[in-house]
Amino acid sequence: MRHGADYLAEIGSDGRHVLLDGERLANVASHPGFGGPASVIASLYDSAIGKDDIAYEEDGTAYSAMWLPPRSPRDLATRHRLHRHWAEGSFGLMGRTPDHVASIITAFAAMRHVFDRAATGYGDNVVSFYNQARAKDWYISYAITPPQVDRSKPAHDQPEEFLYPGIVTERDDGIVVRGAQMIGTSAAIADYLFLSSIVPLQPGDEAYALSVVIPVSAPGLRLYPRRPYATVATSEFDYPLSSRFDESDSLVVLRDVFVPWEHVFVYRDIQLVNAQFYETGAHVLANYQALVRFAVKMEFASGLAIKLADAHGISAIPPVQAQLGGDIAAYCAALDAIVIAAETRPLMRRKLALPSPKFVNAGVSLQRRWVVEFMRALREIAGGGFIAMPSAASFEAPETADDVGRYYQSATLPARERVKLLKAMWDLVGTEFAGRQLQYEMFYSAAQHIADRHVFRSFDWETGREHVDRLLDSY
Repeated sequence: MRHGADYLAEIGSDGRHVLLDGERLANVASHPGFGGPASVIASLYDSAIGKDDIAYEEDGTAYSAMWLPPRSPRDLATRHRLHRHWAEGSFGLMGRTPDHVASIITAFAAMRHVFDRAATGYGDNVVSFYNQARAKDWYISYAITPPQVDRSKPAHDQPEEFLYPGIVTERDDGIVVRGAQMIGTSAAIADYLFLSSIVPLQPGDEAYALSVVIPVSAPGLRLYPRRPYATVATSEFDYPLSSRFDESDSLVVLRDVFVPWEHVFVYRDIQLVNAQFYETGAHVLANYQALVRFAVKMEFASGLAIKLADAHGISAIPPVQAQLGGDIAAYCAALDAIVIAAETRPLMRRKLALPSPKFVNAGVSLQRRWVVEFMRALREIAGGGFIAMPSAASFEAPETADDVGRYYQSATLPARERVKLLKAMWDLVGTEFAGRQLQYEMFYSAAQHIADRHVFRSFDWETGREHVDRLLDSY
């Protein structure tokens, strides 16, 4: 099991090429924009050590359950506890914690025959990398979405040859990759990057049909993160979430990056690149993690709502209870039911027990709609309380302390505690960090119509047809 100090030392000293505002960062682990989330990851590595309920044993060695290939509902329950562990450390605000892409690599390795179908050796590469990643508890991020240059054209027909990541040359010892991917969430603080395409490739895109793993410190690999929200957070009191839980999103640029053959999973195979996430079950296993994480986030938000209602003395008022129940509690309970149903009624694919795609896909589709209503409900509960909140310094300055302390108190909380609660809520629903959170929840999986098509394909339409036929045949 990995220690947090080792993780921080490794990502801070491996020479990765992260460029912020045009300047290369010397150490992401200690940089004000990345140190907060990196410290959260480190603390979660540490707190997982010795917790048997989120680990499993194989051949006498204990591993994190993020690498557990689920063979039964019991295994899925173990993974559920593991995902909650990682989600609770950031209150569900960090979506691409190590357990997300670990789910993908685990499914790949458990279904290695999918990769062996293309050519002998690629399945070996997947399993070998999985074993290394599991032994070292690597933090793997991924970049699987191409730049939004011209979405009307396939990869090979873009304005330039290698806007999408593609194979420039093949060597005896590996391949050279050039191009870019649009979003590498958490890539700046990860160990490895999984690079492929979730956007379906077309005939003629063979040079772009690849799946590879690359150390984030690989020569030629550059990360261009957006401005971290922590760098503009004036204090932890004023921005309690922005200052600690911004996992960062980066443009991933590959300037002729060499990838050895042992790190190649798919090579010039359009059909397999398009199918890898779905045939292995990696897509549903990763989205299962995402739903568990989102459930923790909704629990956190519900806690903010009820504590504010308590503070203002309104939680016993029937209309407020109806609002909290219908707009918040109902969504939380429904999501819990979806997650539990997914793990207790798995789909067996060979010997792999996948969370039910029927429920996982439905959860992802509904989540995108629910999060908008959920954020609106939090705004409704707070009302004008979000407006003109004092800063942390206002409680200390002699000129303002008395007025701030008197007029910002609530029925049950002194002014500082009430404002602290409101600041946390505002950082979830109203700041730039909050805007990114909302956008992430709406698009981390796919556009709405794509998510809804997954629901259509995984739903049992035959039962409904049989009911109708039975009725029509009865008269």
